[in-house]
Amino acid sequence: MNPGFEKFKSCPSNIINSGTLLEDVSLPTSSSGDYFNACGSSDFSVPANFKGSQKAEEGSGYVGLYFYALNNYREYVQLNTSKTLREKHPYKISLNLSLAEASSLALKNMSIVLVNKKVKFPNGSALTSSRMDLKEDIMFHEVKLKPNKSLANTDDWITLTAEFDAKGFENHIIIGNFKNNVDTELLNHDGSILSSDFSYYYVDNLMLEELPRINYEKDKIYVLERNPYEPKGYELDAEAIASVKKIFKYLKENAEVQMKITGHSDNVGKPEYNKFVSSLRARAVALYLKNLGIDDNRIVWEGVGDTRPLRNGKIKESHLSNRRVEFVMTDFQDE
Repeated sequence: MNPGFEKFKSCPSNIINSGTLLEDVSLPTSSSGDYFNACGSSDFSVPANFKGSQKAEEGSGYVGLYFYALNNYREYVQLNTSKTLREKHPYKISLNLSLAEASSLALKNMSIVLVNKKVKFPNGSALTSSRMDLKEDIMFHEVKLKPNKSLANTDDWITLTAEFDAKGFENHIIIGNFKNNVDTELLNHDGSILSSDFSYYYVDNLMLEELPRINYEKDKIYVLERNPYEPKGYELDAEAIASVKKIFKYLKENAEVQMKITGHSDNVGKPEYNKFVSSLRARAVALYLKNLGIDDNRIVWEGVGDTRPLRNGKIKESHLSNRRVEFVMTDFQDE
């Protein structure tokens, strides 16, 4: 709720608790972040303000937080979700960050924390997992975010994203740095850190969406998603790895399912070699799943070379499409 920090009660004009200015936004500690808006005073305006200059990623406002400062001082914002997340359902979360020009430090990693209720801790020190563990009525779930650019970027907005499975209790999201100074990894920083050094980020445009659950019909043939194989290629590319991780998730959630993997090749070259390459393609998928934790007896694989070509007149480059891996989910049979 209020993911872009556009719903506010009054324009920012001085250092004031951002939780009192914004609707559906609260502060989980006693420290106060800043709110910036195009309607605000010169120090709290957009794009220029007392920490630097940055236009809003969307709308006219955003918040600013200390992610690293002397004596483990931190600032956070806490947003309500519109409803409690559903247990074991997949979600995608994203937000935009921009390092303020006044900052002398940049973080290497970021995460968000989802909690089961609106929380409030005394003082402004780092909200670490060990600190949250001390409160028996709080359940929390930390999710690591992946940035699309360097977190040292001050010119424009960085997008950080993550996909995760909900625990089933999450109804608030906390944004900030959840490690103390010793454990925080800094980016491109050499030499000692001065007491005056800090890392301050603008935050905007939080998004949370529920993803469709991964499902495969039993006894139906699926083709592994990936870029076309090279003629002799068999290794998994990034797209194939993402596909195999989806399969792994499905197999973990459906213990009664067994998987058969079949590798295929085109008809260029000798049949014996084609069968060998197709076997390597199927084996690569099987090994990746086994390394992720799927038992050997739940995976069957083989290579059939060019003996089962696709027959589809709409495919212009059939030789590329015949270089593929297929898989079928069946009922598990323990031999």
